[in-house]
Amino acid sequence: MRGRVLSQRRISGYSRVGDWGPCLSHDDNRRHLGKKFQEKQRFTNFGPILEQITISGFRGVASLELELRSPVTALSGLNGTGKSTIAQLAACAYRPLGSDFGPRNYVRDYFPVSALDPQPFSDEARVVYDYAAATQATQQVTVSRASKEWSGYKRQPERLTHYVGLTSFLPKIEKRDFSVYGGARVELGASHPVQEQTRLALQKVLGLSYQEADFTRVILGKQAADLARVLRSGQRYSENHMGFGEGRMFYLVNLLESTPERSLFVIEEPETSLHGDAQSRLAEYFVEVADRRRHQIIVTTHSSAILDRLARESVVYLRREPGGAVSATTGLSTYQVDSYLHVHHKNDATICVEDDFAQALVTEVLRAADPDLLAGISFLTVGSHDNLRKTVPILRSAGLRALAVTDSDCDDAGENYVMSMPGTVAPEKEVFDDEDVRMFFGAEPYRLDTEPHTASQPDHHRWVGTIANALALPDAVITTEACRVFVATRPEGYFDALVHFIRSTLADHS
Repeated sequence: MRGRVLSQRRISGYSRVGDWGPCLSHDDNRRHLGKKFQEKQRFTNFGPILEQITISGFRGVASLELELRSPVTALSGLNGTGKSTIAQLAACAYRPLGSDFGPRNYVRDYFPVSALDPQPFSDEARVVYDYAAATQATQQVTVSRASKEWSGYKRQPERLTHYVGLTSFLPKIEKRDFSVYGGARVELGASHPVQEQTRLALQKVLGLSYQEADFTRVILGKQAADLARVLRSGQRYSENHMGFGEGRMFYLVNLLESTPERSLFVIEEPETSLHGDAQSRLAEYFVEVADRRRHQIIVTTHSSAILDRLARESVVYLRREPGGAVSATTGLSTYQVDSYLHVHHKNDATICVEDDFAQALVTEVLRAADPDLLAGISFLTVGSHDNLRKTVPILRSAGLRALAVTDSDCDDAGENYVMSMPGTVAPEKEVFDDEDVRMFFGAEPYRLDTEPHTASQPDHHRWVGTIANALALPDAVITTEACRVFVATRPEGYFDALVHFIRSTLADHS
């Protein structure tokens, strides 16, 4: 009942295109979803939600244990790392609610044996599903191949599951559907408006304004189908005149809104045919609808726009190790690590940092201490402190001489190839709160008192942009100038420990 009341409140709270609900930011939605997924209330909120999947002997995934740490999970990684294999096995995790909701998904449906593919899995192949349970003790079910049949399905909990692949929506024009080739002869039947929540969510994701949205019955002889139709800017048109992205979103959003609560959705590459902003808004919608309707959503994606709008516990980075095994790391925001590996040589020296400002500061430190060392180094920005700790082992296992330099408000002392910059607060604060840096910008040619600008901006990550805007200069100029002055005016020996750590670690080829 509470879920239905909340849903109605959010519908009534819409006031314009772009609203999800009353005064809830995307960050609020992410935090609220995370709280709902806490172990003590997980089953109450989401029912027997899938918590972990352990795969053995399937296609390109010989062995993998994957923990699902959020109701929204994005599987990212380069092609061939097993994203589709994992997604398809996840779609086979439940018994259907009943015959009214269609047939269930079986492993054999996604891994058919044929003359072309005689062995898509090993003789000992199995998948172990772990579900949330009412007693807080996880329910575990194993589906394995006994003789020539798969067994274990009967013990699975019930849940409505939708697998949304790329063929779940195909434009009627490509299929030469009767509504296209017989368009002049079709008869129109009844129209059924979509839920108001669906129309508003479509507006948000696509950035379009729909006055109406419905499914209209079209009939040609004994053939009949329901086609999506919208009214926009005074013009009414059907899905036969929608682009692939618009048409696919219409069906996907309608499915998420009209399917019973606590369903599982497995969606392959939802970014297909969507521009970057729409991909970002789609990710925000996944979080919102999972929170509101208590769905579990698992997507495969190559879209950094989608990954960047999800909480870190939602992002799973898959990587195929040199020996062929697949590893899963939760929290890396993109597949940039593998992309980096593909264009760098094994003997490259790599310093991982959180962001561009950290890279500029470390660059100036090395320029002052050892310009020759700087010339042989590549930088990789990977985001948070947690991401840094996860990235370094991946790079080193691939043969790169890699280390991480974390921000000065961290406390890494060199263990596991990770060390913090000297200081006690974030590097932007260390630099722009420094008296020498303030005096530099206050003198010719800038003549700017930076203190009021930093004091008026509570987010220190935006200090560079605020000062750059005041001086009508690119951000990179302000960053480089500030870091150069800061490094040049430090006491003797201030950066010695950091420089020694970088030199010694990059000399280590183990």
